Amino acid sequence: MSFDINNSGPGVSDFILLKDLSEDGLLKNMKKRWEDGFIYTYIGNVIVSVNPYKPVNLYNKDIIEVYRTNDTRDLPPHIYSLADITLRTMKYEAQDQCIIISGESGSGKTEASKLIMEYIASIAGKNSRQITVEHVKDQLLNSNPVLEAFGNAKTVRNDNSSRFGKYMDLQFDNNGNPSGGKINTYLLEKSRVVTQQPNERNFHIFYQLLNGVEPELREHLKLKESAKYYKYLNETSDDVDDVNIDKNSLNKIINTMNSIGISDSDQLTLLEGIAAILHLGNIQFELVEGGASGSTTPGSKITNMEEVEYTAELLGVDPNVLATALISRSINDYAGKSKKIIVPLDVEKAEFSRDALAKALYSYLFNFLIEKVNDQINSNEADDSQKHVIGVLDIYGFEIFEKNSFEQLIINTCNEKLHQHFISYTLLSEREEYKRAGYSWDTNFYFSNQLERSKEMFQLIESKDKGIFALLDEECLMPVPSTTSFLNKLDHYHINHKYYDSCKKTRSRRVSKLRTKSFSNGTRQRRSIKAPMLTSNNTHESEVITHEVFWLKHYAGEVDYSIDDFVEKNNDTLHSDLVFALHSSNKETFRDLIPKTKIQKSNRVSRTPDTLGMQFRTSLASLMKNVTSKTPHYIRCIKPNTTKSSTYYDESLCLAQCRYLGLLENIRARRQLPKYAVPIIQRTWRSYRAHRLLNGMKKSIIESGNDWINIKWEKEPANDKLKEAFNNLKYIYYREMARKYRQNITPERKALLDWKLSASMLFKNKKKGYKQSVKEKFVKFSSNSELKTPLINKSKFQINFNN
Repeated sequence: MSFDINNSGPGVSDFILLKDLSEDGLLKNMKKRWEDGFIYTYIGNVIVSVNPYKPVNLYNKDIIEVYRTNDTRDLPPHIYSLADITLRTMKYEAQDQCIIISGESGSGKTEASKLIMEYIASIAGKNSRQITVEHVKDQLLNSNPVLEAFGNAKTVRNDNSSRFGKYMDLQFDNNGNPSGGKINTYLLEKSRVVTQQPNERNFHIFYQLLNGVEPELREHLKLKESAKYYKYLNETSDDVDDVNIDKNSLNKIINTMNSIGISDSDQLTLLEGIAAILHLGNIQFELVEGGASGSTTPGSKITNMEEVEYTAELLGVDPNVLATALISRSINDYAGKSKKIIVPLDVEKAEFSRDALAKALYSYLFNFLIEKVNDQINSNEADDSQKHVIGVLDIYGFEIFEKNSFEQLIINTCNEKLHQHFISYTLLSEREEYKRAGYSWDTNFYFSNQLERSKEMFQLIESKDKGIFALLDEECLMPVPSTTSFLNKLDHYHINHKYYDSCKKTRSRRVSKLRTKSFSNGTRQRRSIKAPMLTSNNTHESEVITHEVFWLKHYAGEVDYSIDDFVEKNNDTLHSDLVFALHSSNKETFRDLIPKTKIQKSNRVSRTPDTLGMQFRTSLASLMKNVTSKTPHYIRCIKPNTTKSSTYYDESLCLAQCRYLGLLENIRARRQLPKYAVPIIQRTWRSYRAHRLLNGMKKSIIESGNDWINIKWEKEPANDKLKEAFNNLKYIYYREMARKYRQNITPERKALLDWKLSASMLFKNKKKGYKQSVKEKFVKFSSNSELKTPLINKSKFQINFNN
């Protein structure tokens, strides 16, 4: 499909205009547009994007110019439209903006973020230091493939799934011109470094390094050619030596790092770190009865010291120090306080230490990369008060797999937070629109119920004393932590919670026969089809679930979580001996990788080590603080099928996504303004182009009863209801123009208007030569001696500019 400025596609281009306001009508309109190549549809000022799974001719400089120079309301729906509104709103209202891109994995979120940045970078100008937009654009866009190499991986849903949250601030000076950018990352799935689910892979960079490294560098890194030789790349049955891996991909990544200014030495540090992780994963242990030095505690020893030596050489540490830190750990003797006791580690604990070091090292390397990218794109201007930003959030979407583990709980909790933010903002904005239009607000039950549901859900997950994360942290502090003990605690505190379910709760209900009717009538169905809770027979005598599972009823559906590795993954503690071993490196860059707070914490005794759950809650709080401080704009991404087909539209899959994104209820809420008419003005009367507002409103369509009528704004309509709607919209339009004028007025101009109003009230109709002196701008008028004392009490003539 080629872009046509006069063709908005089949069906309606804004879901608010649907005549059949039902799930069936929504899906049919979406399918019709998607099949014809129209992948974007509005819901007022929200964009719904359906992944086309094929190249579409919708993105080039000519199309960017079309959306830059025309009223976007007159053009077909496009992601450029939202980008244009966001940029100009930031400029003219001097407010920070944020674009939140949400949807399932594989729905096109990452591509959407690239298009947003491409548009904004293309239409911005030069800043005060004459840094061209091309420089900023290249820095921002070229950083994407580098971040994807280190932060993306193949999953069962998506070959290029983001396994971290990326929040990019595009920085502008006080004139709205680009000055740089800053990248913040959240929730890196570092557990993927050491283990992956079936048919998934590790991060791209590992395979790119093995397939594309030059012979000389390969010799330096001590790497073999095939990924099959490395444990961390052989966790699943996926073909790790896929011929589709681009042999030149590593060169492309290196060229990109060169283009954004990352030095050769920093690039070598990154590659040495990645190679060290691969060697680290190959270190093997065997049991030593009685431990070391005659200890009765079982210990372990390393069976392939060459891998330790390769790792130590790349990291610049002593191989003996590294080996000792892997098979033993030192703890404080609390009786003697200063004395340390060496405790040997058995094979299981030694492997845990090895994997903890690998995950921590990868996390440090990733943060190091982000820091170097930010050094090149961040604005160095001293006065941050002169900056405005547009944030773009691209984070992995809601996930339901065959086996859902701790990572899925973290990801889905994050999506719960973002969904709550969307509901809260939508509810608030709709309420304010009702108020501005002069209509009473009738409670929207969908949004109110969703907010109440979110409140109860987060009480279940995040409560400080008995939430899921708190109970998991508590279990990790036990001398012998156990998943069974953790599940028993969940059942003890939450067995009656309506959004929690478990085997014990189900069995209890089955015995009391409280659930027999609902199951026999088929009224309850599990969202996760991979792990059904019970058999469908009415006697409920046989179970098909394991006991190490609990369920949470998320906004997107019911998810079963397998807790067999919850304790291990949450206990993400890198013990102090490994921290000091890495910090003893003779390579400054590796020494500096470790955060100072980590070193300081390793120097003191801590009864409450940082768990992965603690890190997640801290990171999530930082993310939500960043998002909620800005005016949000939304892109809701839809995945049409799971086979990545450009022709198959899976209605059941799309319906599930539309439901948990609340699209239909969002449409209904916006169509209720005003009570008797549904003007499509949300993206018009709040627009930044005041001189185009009236023309846009002339094309508004209003629903009156069952008829759809085009209003001619040149004349007042005869119909009483339409007349009232006409006057209300006209009032909104002029009030918005006045608000824009007041918002942009300077303090000096405001003071001048104060005096002009005062002078007008004092002299109007009192000056005899008024008509003759107007042309002279009062230059010949001179006050007498009595007027040397000001006659105007300014305090009586203040203009209210705050409304």
